[in-house]
Amino acid sequence: MSVGSKPRRAPSIRGRLLGYLLLPLVLLLVASVWADHRTYVTPLYNAFDRTLSHTVLAIAAHLNRGADGQVHLEKPDPGFLPMHPPGAPPPPPSADDSGDHDKLPLRFEPDGRPSIWTHLFPGGRESVVYRVNLPDGRTVAGDQGLPIAQGGVGNGFSYEDAVYKQLPLRIVSYRTQVSGQPVIVSVGETMHRRDRAVRRLDTVIGVSDGIQLLLVLGVCLFGITVALRPINRLGERIAQRQPQSLQPLAVAPVPSEVRPLVQSLNTLLGTVRTAAQAQQHFLTNAAHQLRTPLSGLKAQLEVLASETGDEAQQERIARLYNSVDRLAHTANQLLALARAEPSAHSPGDFTDVQLETLIGSVADSMLDRAIARNIDLGAECAPAHVHGVHWLLHELLINLVDNAIRHTPESGRITLRCGRSGGAPYLEVEDSGPGIPTAERERVRERFYRAAGSDGQSSGLGLAIVEEIARGHHARFDILDAQEGTGARMRVAFPP
Repeated sequence: MSVGSKPRRAPSIRGRLLGYLLLPLVLLLVASVWADHRTYVTPLYNAFDRTLSHTVLAIAAHLNRGADGQVHLEKPDPGFLPMHPPGAPPPPPSADDSGDHDKLPLRFEPDGRPSIWTHLFPGGRESVVYRVNLPDGRTVAGDQGLPIAQGGVGNGFSYEDAVYKQLPLRIVSYRTQVSGQPVIVSVGETMHRRDRAVRRLDTVIGVSDGIQLLLVLGVCLFGITVALRPINRLGERIAQRQPQSLQPLAVAPVPSEVRPLVQSLNTLLGTVRTAAQAQQHFLTNAAHQLRTPLSGLKAQLEVLASETGDEAQQERIARLYNSVDRLAHTANQLLALARAEPSAHSPGDFTDVQLETLIGSVADSMLDRAIARNIDLGAECAPAHVHGVHWLLHELLINLVDNAIRHTPESGRITLRCGRSGGAPYLEVEDSGPGIPTAERERVRERFYRAAGSDGQSSGLGLAIVEEIARGHHARFDILDAQEGTGARMRVAFPP
């Protein structure tokens, strides 16, 4: 594959199956038409030959032997031959007709075209030519150039295809005796009627077999569609799974052809689940290992600050204490961000969470920080509940309130809300700060991004954690303007 070229799309299983079925079915259609053609052509030609034999017998019935010992053809009644339907007038003579109708000759022009047609049907293309001759080759009546069909033995019929005067003919010859005189009566018929009948039968059989082929393809398409339904249902089951669900797929209802794929997918899910559990164990241990020394370091700094009276030392200790506190906050947020990944929790962690109770507990834990900055922290709650992970939703609301406290000036206000809108539960945190410009509302969701005017204590992870937790709960996180005055309104809308 050349660089930059798009990968070739693999055909669907349905398309492949139809393709594999189409070629054998078309070959079968061709073989069926050929076999049908071979089956009916012989009986059809035999029927035409029997009709032509009746014409020969009708001519032979009008042969007699005169007083001179020669065989003559009596002038027949115009309707005795099957050349005309009963009651139909004979064809009119042409200008060059010699008038010798006793022999009913079929004459030809120099270029080989017949000048007098003996039609089987009025206005049709079908015609016959005949010849009565003796065994020594002398012609008694008819066209003396007409070939004689070979192969007859004794008094019998013989049949042969020949081209005479540029016309394809079917010739039948009948060997008989007239008053002891052997004679041969031959009649040639043009092939138009035979060929037309064969073409019509071929067309009818071809159309019939073609319709059958289309019906078979339709049945095959329906059968393939029904047979592929278990695979489609498997795809729907996988698509409906929660992002954090790493449980193996059920193998029993899966067709045997797809079972190895499902088993391989279960193996992959097990590997990912094991890796996620190992990551969680590592993060939990790392959190304990970080928190303990950082807490001890902060305690030592507090003791050191209480033991020294030097203002310069006090200032340095305060800056160091703030750095350690910021490091602890960043470590906790990194841990929370990692634990907010959808693969980090199982479906069993999801329970029914009352949002008004959640707001009450978060407001209690953040009240001291709000009072320290003279911020009015209130709540407007309506009954609402969601199916989620309690500690993750608690972390989401903590980060929203923490972000609001950091960006709300002193004597401002922060309002926590919950309820239902259009049947869907929601959480809101509204502040009276400067707000977030529309151009930056997507960027503040990115990790480690700090908006203009933020304090130096922010790690830039708070809203990224909110976005990750909302995604794990199939919720939508929106940043809106405050309902009154300036400020920002953070809204998390959960699915109904």
